Amino acid sequence: MRRLLLGVVVFLVIGIALSLVFHEHQGYVLISFNGWQIETSVLFAVAGVLLGVWLLALAWQLLVAILFAPRTLRRLRNRRQRTKARHAWQTGLVHLAEARWSTAEKELEAKAEANESPGLNHLFAARAAHYRDDVSARDAYLQKASASRSISELAVLMTQAELQIAAGEDVEASATLSRLHELEPKHPWVLRLYAEHALATGDYGVLYGLLPELKRADSLSSERLSVMTIAAYRHHLSQPADVGALTSAWRDVPKDLRARPEIVEHYARALSQMGEDDEAANVIRATLKKHYDGQLVRTFGRLNPRDESGQLASVQDWISQHGREPELMLAAGRLFLARQQLDEARDYLTSEYASQLGATGLLDLGRLLERLQEAERARLVYRRGLETVTYGA
Repeated sequence: MRRLLLGVVVFLVIGIALSLVFHEHQGYVLISFNGWQIETSVLFAVAGVLLGVWLLALAWQLLVAILFAPRTLRRLRNRRQRTKARHAWQTGLVHLAEARWSTAEKELEAKAEANESPGLNHLFAARAAHYRDDVSARDAYLQKASASRSISELAVLMTQAELQIAAGEDVEASATLSRLHELEPKHPWVLRLYAEHALATGDYGVLYGLLPELKRADSLSSERLSVMTIAAYRHHLSQPADVGALTSAWRDVPKDLRARPEIVEHYARALSQMGEDDEAANVIRATLKKHYDGQLVRTFGRLNPRDESGQLASVQDWISQHGREPELMLAAGRLFLARQQLDEARDYLTSEYASQLGATGLLDLGRLLERLQEAERARLVYRRGLETVTYGA
């Protein structure tokens, strides 16, 4: 329609221009053919030629339109379908953002195959089905997305892993994350998702294997990475079955981590379980020289090294340095009790400082008081420990 109007306007403009040119000198044109003669002005002849050319062009366009009508109709129909598909896609996303899961799912799937990237429609429909707690529909949409060539395997697996984790499907999520890691071993989000899931499910072996790439990917905060690193190395120190293997595992721990109380305490416990209390005591002493830690003191107090006098002397030395900390009082009382020095043990265990311990420390204190035949004090300590666990008091 626009072309037709444009042609009319051009024709009128040319006609007006020619009329001005030939206003005073119109001239004439004579055409003789087979006994016929046609005589007219130059202006009219030019106008006739232009009109004829325009009519021929119009007829040609009409002929072409008739000949290619099926193709044209298909193109128009496809364009209309794409427009509808784009509208359904946008409407589905809006409903998904508004938490209208069923409506979003219907809109996203209604014109999915007409969209430029149907795989995306299937992925977001899977999310909508997940929020409806429809696992079978979710998996069906994920299968459709996987079969679509319009979206990568990475995008499908990433969505699948996230939805499986959210649904608490830990075994399935682990398998999907393993495949993701094989596909993209250095992808920052894949590494983070895999590590977080491994930490949450206690799969510390996987977490330990991911640490080198996690550090290079820089996809976690330093605090979160520290939590994962400590958990992984604690697990690493729990695996050895003999002292030699444990010592080798300790050498695998980075130097900065060997000074962390959480790691040292775990190593000391592992040594003690293998009967190496002397070495465990030495490791704790070396760490406490650098910085004080209450949990290390508690572990130290439970050890049974050959040099019991040296153990007690260390605790008393720490009391002189750090004051009457609750865990120091508990450790000293425990050691005096083991030496059958009941009066000294009672002085330490019944002091007001010892009663400031947390729930675990109060449990230990109660047991030691029972051994001292302090039944009433033990009962009060147990009660305080229960209140601490229950009310946080």
